[in-house]
Amino acid sequence: MEQINQGLPEDLTILLRRLVVNGSIRIEGITLYVYFRRCWSLEDELAAYYMRRYFEKYYTHDLSKYRI
Repeated sequence: MEQINQGLPEDLTILLRRLVVNGSIRIEGITLYVYFRRCWSLEDELAAYYMRRYFEKYYTHDLSKYRI
């Protein structure tokens, strides 16, 4: 039976927002990556890709601080 992913749970979304507000963007990335690996059963590269896309979509301004 195929699992249909319908976005992130509300609790996780709230946690991620709080981490960004507190300046813990690295911890947010790790949390999101682990969520994708464990809950969506994604391979390393795909989980990392989804994590980057999430940051690019929702936290572009915050992410620009960390890019060279």
